[in-house]
Amino acid sequence: MKEHWIGGNSMNIVLRELRSYRKALIIWSVCIIIFTAMAFAKYAGFAAMGSEANELLESLPDFMKNAFGLSSLNLTEIKGYYSVLFMYYALITGIHAVMLGATIISKEARDKTADFLMVKPISRSSMITSKIIVGFIDVLIINIVTGLTTIVFVNINNNGESITGGLINGMVVLLIIQCIFFSLGLAISSFTGKAKKATTISTGIILIMYFLDVFRNISDKLDFVKYITPFSYFDIIKVLNGNGFEALYIVLSIIIIVVSIVLTYTNYQRKDIL
Repeated sequence: MKEHWIGGNSMNIVLRELRSYRKALIIWSVCIIIFTAMAFAKYAGFAAMGSEANELLESLPDFMKNAFGLSSLNLTEIKGYYSVLFMYYALITGIHAVMLGATIISKEARDKTADFLMVKPISRSSMITSKIIVGFIDVLIINIVTGLTTIVFVNINNNGESITGGLINGMVVLLIIQCIFFSLGLAISSFTGKAKKATTISTGIILIMYFLDVFRNISDKLDFVKYITPFSYFDIIKVLNGNGFEALYIVLSIIIIVVSIVLTYTNYQRKDIL
């Protein structure tokens, strides 16, 4: 009977958290749709310019082209344009994921609702599990919204062969990156205990990782950075062509996610979150 009630309360927490994040989820989804619409409106302009667009890009300094991956891409072709756009998707959804991880547990202390949860017949680990499940559901929904929106706009603007299969591969990569940052947000939150502080640190870390990837593209001396920042784990051009999933980076991603979640459970089990 006790296990039945514990299971019921776990489900109640999942439903409660899904409702509490519903508004934020809608806002993030709408922002991604608007961003995609604006991005592909710009692509239509590039495509209309034809070779002039590529000539304009060629006039940019080499360090700028390398930094944003423009040196070997044709932005008048849908695959080349999406390859550049993908990094922005990774940054936007990564920020959403890391902020979600940083707040989903620690916000209970901020909102003074931890005492309410703790009097329920549910273990602390079950409460944490419920919240992590909600986080992964939110991350998955954002991924699906991003993927479906991208596929729609790419197909509207694509005059060549279909790249839908490659886009699906891209969404798998995006989901891996999202899960990494969500897990890191959880771990950081478990150390700080305060939602605001955890959010600040987590957002700072993801921005540092993003710029490390940018600097790596500029300088060969920073090639080692590819093992540090998840933004460097996958070559989106190779991913679009179906051969961009290197075993080393898949393993690294799994290790980061597992270690971060284990740290989350370990730290929150002994932390006073009331």
